[in-house]
Amino acid sequence: MTKSAPTKISIEPAFLKRHGLFAGLSEDDLKDLPVLFRTEEYQRGERIITEGERGGSLYVIYQGGVDILKQVVSREGECQEKIASLHPGDTFGEMELIDQQPRSATVVAHSETIVLALDNIDLHKLNLRNTRAYATMLLNLAREISRRLRATDQYLAVSLFSIREQSRFRLFPKD
Repeated sequence: MTKSAPTKISIEPAFLKRHGLFAGLSEDDLKDLPVLFRTEEYQRGERIITEGERGGSLYVIYQGGVDILKQVVSREGECQEKIASLHPGDTFGEMELIDQQPRSATVVAHSETIVLALDNIDLHKLNLRNTRAYATMLLNLAREISRRLRATDQYLAVSLFSIREQSRFRLFPKD
């Protein structure tokens, strides 16, 4: 991973308030959160995280955007396929905060991008300082992961139906 020198930005509570990860937090909670984040800046094409590596940070896109890439194996061999694009306010890396498993995808900046990074240790510090805010953020993380799982389930169901339909027509071609 390469990253540029941190850009000093002022994280306003109003920015945090607009995003789902911070839903339900009070104004006072939001004022305390910016100190937990560090900022990282990436140029177009730079990797932020790599599938299979260990990590310990959740990222909120402050400016720019990223592509999520997944390693896939096909008849042609291994390659990376783009599975999503994320934009300001979106989060990534949250699964590793919850399950402490290797990264499930690669994330690459698709433009000049600034992210706010929240490490496991800083999330733990929030728990010690403000258990209610910590619990609210974890619930919001669980909701986001659940939304993504539902979208993946829907995508898989449609894909399986399509594969079955294609197979059926190949087995019984029309005359």
